[in-house]
Amino acid sequence: MADSRVAGRFGRELSRARKRAGMLQAALARALGVSPSHVSNLERGRRDPALSLLPELDKALETDDYFVRLWDELTGTGRQAWLDEITTLTHEASVIFEYQTLVFPAYLQTEAYSRALVRHGVPWLTPAEVTERVKVRVSRARDMAKAISPQLWLIVDQTVLARRYGSSDTVREQLSYVAGLIERGRLMVQMIPADAHRHPGTSGPFRVVATYGSPDVVYVESAHEGQIITAAADVDRYRLWFTALQSAAFTPEVTLCEIRDELRKLDHEHE
Repeated sequence: MADSRVAGRFGRELSRARKRAGMLQAALARALGVSPSHVSNLERGRRDPALSLLPELDKALETDDYFVRLWDELTGTGRQAWLDEITTLTHEASVIFEYQTLVFPAYLQTEAYSRALVRHGVPWLTPAEVTERVKVRVSRARDMAKAISPQLWLIVDQTVLARRYGSSDTVREQLSYVAGLIERGRLMVQMIPADAHRHPGTSGPFRVVATYGSPDVVYVESAHEGQIITAAADVDRYRLWFTALQSAAFTPEVTLCEIRDELRKLDHEHE
C-alpha cells in the first residue's frame, strides 16, 4: 500500500476525471471490469490501483496516459515534491538528518530570521504574501520546538554563523534560539569547519527523513523545486554522505561553543 497521502491524491484526481467525463462510478466500474465499490475505494484513497488498471483508466476516461504518468510521478524516485508533502513528512517523521550550507532550516527559524530570508530570497512576493508565508513557517517551527519528535540532527557549514541575514540583532536572536534548543536536548547540531580541506558536502543541502515502519526518503531542494528520492540505493548514498559529514564536523559540544562565541561577538557589535 502506498502512502495514504499518495493514494488520496490519486483518488481525488480520479474522481475529478470521472466527473468531467460525465460517468457514474458504476459506469466506470463496468468499463474496467471491476465492482463499483472498487472504484469508490480508489477515489477515497483506500486502496492503490493495480498497475494493469492504469492504462484501462486512461482508455475509459480518454485521458491519454495521464493516470499512468500520475502514479509514476506520485510514487517514483527523483520526482518533484508536491504541495506540503515535505512539511507533512518532516513533522510526522521519527528522525530527521539534515545538512544545510547557507541557512538554518525553516522548522528552526525565528520570525525575524524567516522574514529576512523570505523577503530578500523571494523579492517578487507582496508584503501580504511575505507575511502569510512567514506566519505559516513560524507556526510550524513553534510546533516543532514543542514536540518531542522527530529527533533532529542538523549539520551546517560554519559560514552560517557569519551571515547577517536581516541584521545583527536578527542573527543574534536566531543563534540564541538554536542554542536554547540544543541546551534543552531538542536538537543536535554539528558544524563543518569553514577551513575544512576535504569537504564531503559539496553536493548541496539535503534532508533524510526516517519514519518508523516506513522506508526512509530523501528531500533535495534547489532554487526552483524540491525532489523526493525514494530508491533504496540512492537513499543509502545520502545516509553515507551524512555519516561523512558527521566525521568531518566539529562535535556537538564544540559546535555549541562556536555558537556561543559568535553570540559574544554579536553582543560586542551591539554595544
